Amino acid sequence: MRRVQFVKRHSINDQRDQRDQGSALILALVLIMVGTMMVLPVMDYTMSVTRANRTTSQVADRTEAVKAGLRVALYDTVALYQACNPTKSGPNVSVDLAVPPGLGIKTWCNSTGTASQNLPDEQRWALVTTQAGSNAYIPPAHSGETARLELNGTISPTWCTSMSPPDNDPYKKTPCGKPYPTNGDADTVAWQANSSELTATDTIFWPSLPPVSNNLSYAGGYPMPVGSDGPCTVYFPGKYTDDVIITGATPVYFVSGIYYFEKGLRVSGNADIVVGSGSVPGCVESDAVAVADAIGAPFDAHSSGVGGTFVFGAAGRLVIDTATAGATGASLKMNRRLVEKSDPLAKLNDVSIMSVTGVFDDITKITSPLSRPGELDVPVARVFNGTTYDLNPWVHKYKASTLVSTLAPPAPCAAPPVVPAATCPIIDINFNTTAKVTLKIPGYVQIAQGSLSLNVTPGSGVNKDLSFGGGIVAAQMYVPGQAPASLQMGLLNPVVQLKLKITTETIAVAPRVTSVAQVQVNETGGYAVNSWVVQANCGADC
Repeated sequence: MRRVQFVKRHSINDQRDQRDQGSALILALVLIMVGTMMVLPVMDYTMSVTRANRTTSQVADRTEAVKAGLRVALYDTVALYQACNPTKSGPNVSVDLAVPPGLGIKTWCNSTGTASQNLPDEQRWALVTTQAGSNAYIPPAHSGETARLELNGTISPTWCTSMSPPDNDPYKKTPCGKPYPTNGDADTVAWQANSSELTATDTIFWPSLPPVSNNLSYAGGYPMPVGSDGPCTVYFPGKYTDDVIITGATPVYFVSGIYYFEKGLRVSGNADIVVGSGSVPGCVESDAVAVADAIGAPFDAHSSGVGGTFVFGAAGRLVIDTATAGATGASLKMNRRLVEKSDPLAKLNDVSIMSVTGVFDDITKITSPLSRPGELDVPVARVFNGTTYDLNPWVHKYKASTLVSTLAPPAPCAAPPVVPAATCPIIDINFNTTAKVTLKIPGYVQIAQGSLSLNVTPGSGVNKDLSFGGGIVAAQMYVPGQAPASLQMGLLNPVVQLKLKITTETIAVAPRVTSVAQVQVNETGGYAVNSWVVQANCGADC
């Protein structure tokens, strides 16, 4: 058999194919390298932009969160004033403030300064007595120390124990103002020439009576609903012709406004009373809440301004005692009475207690000046109704006080509902136990034809904290024997404005955003933001 052998012949094309083998791989590698050089920077750029956008978004969100921290702090500026006052905070001592949940922030305040109501040399007389010989019951003025010359001539430590701190540090002593130089003068009319309706340096403040609602008010008060602001009993401004006796443990709130009493207001036992809105918080969130929610409140219930003024006429008087036993002790704290500066009644601001002066004739309904030659002379208290002055208080149904001081030193009287004698003090404070008692009267007290008696039996001065901080004018003032442990009877120069630094900061790590605001807050709630800086700390990504 014949074998046939096939021989493969290579064409020119086959030779070319052999030469091209591997070129595609090289080209692919080149393309991959070129693509890598282009794609990686693009991806890096994309990642950087995405990361920057995410950081920017976080910064924006957290910036709004810290701004919310300041806005929340300023929502209730009265509460802010109370929380950040200098007794609780300072430049290096902070107080944490509430913040909304879920924002991841914290807020705190530091008090950086204060402003007082008056300059030291712009204060009225702190203690004035109008009855002849009344200076016999007032201790000599304080002699002062060389280290604190402003204490010279101020009210004696006997009546102003804040001038004698426990550690005897002269720089911690608080002056209680200066007494009128001619207290107890035999010329019982001379003091009137030095009086002024406007408070001014070295004058006797003689404000007019404020207009008052003549609607009769319920002496028992009205309860707040349980679960809202309860337990709490509220009283509304108006006229009270029955004794108001508060001794129980349920907190009591007097809605801001003017109160007129023709009988006794007694505070004893476990009474816990706040008068009006202001720097001292009450048991109700606000005056508006009290007016709207109090159970059984009359249709004419109302409030006005902030703080409260008590006016005593007829047999009206304030009695504070320890005769009723109590586990917690009694407390009466008044907030300063204030209305807007644009209100014509603003001239009556800063008055806490007044009496209706003069002599009322129940037949003719005419009020005449009180005149007891050589003993006591007091003009009729006129009423300022916002535009004009009514010279007869009866136009507003005010009756002149029947409690008139005599030449004898004032003495304690039986508590309401006992009818007082004509010689009983208008302000009658009587302590005969060691029970705790707190009394804060920040505004002016005018009882020019009545007396103020502060009687403390031996050993009963402990646990007592009393402050009359707005100045006093009375026929007589008498503090026999022991003074309370803490007593400020005269004219303090209260702090009415705080300078605060409010800081809000995010809790999470970078980006960390911080808000710092410099704020002025008034005691009554007004405020101003002097500066506000928001900064983010997120490195190069911001």
